[in-house]
Amino acid sequence: MSDTEQWISVTATGEASIAPNLAVVRFGVTGTGKDLGPSRDEVNTRSSAVLAQLRDLGLADGDVNAPDVEIQPEYDYRRGQKLIGYRVVRQMTARVRQLDRLGDVLDGIVAAGANEVQGVAMTASDPSAAEHAALAAAVTAARAKAEAIAAAAGVTMGALVRVEEGDGPGMPQPKMRMMDMAESADVPTEVAVGDLTVTRRIRAWFALG
Repeated sequence: MSDTEQWISVTATGEASIAPNLAVVRFGVTGTGKDLGPSRDEVNTRSSAVLAQLRDLGLADGDVNAPDVEIQPEYDYRRGQKLIGYRVVRQMTARVRQLDRLGDVLDGIVAAGANEVQGVAMTASDPSAAEHAALAAAVTAARAKAEAIAAAAGVTMGALVRVEEGDGPGMPQPKMRMMDMAESADVPTEVAVGDLTVTRRIRAWFALG
């Protein structure tokens, strides 16, 4: 577009829904103590139990990521940076492809020894169709907005001459209730998985006739 051309520029957002088919659970096993050896042994033992539980629940080894433990010395800085113990952490992730088993996975890892559950990210393995639908909806919304502006200004709107995709918000997570570790183990974790909303934002330029 040249500087002499007249046009209307608008931004618009489009949305489309998609059912999630994959959950990524982030969790860990943490132990602390004055001596490194016992703390590390405890974390390794509990981690092995958690990994065995995931295999029993049917998760493939390729869907579980369990890096080695991280060792974090702990100091008392009030006593001249005196070493007082160690914090041993093993962070893990698991991809759950059968969402009807997600509650069992969450309960299972806590029962087996995981004492940190950072959260669950829901996603779709192939969101491209929903992304395309959201972009199409954004273009439709942009055209309607530009037509309203042109009508209010008393000018004639022409063709779409340029469009750029902007950064849109990601897919929000479905609501879920996760059992607190302090709750009774007899109360199963309830997971309600709803549709994800894919959002795409564009900026469009329409010529003036």
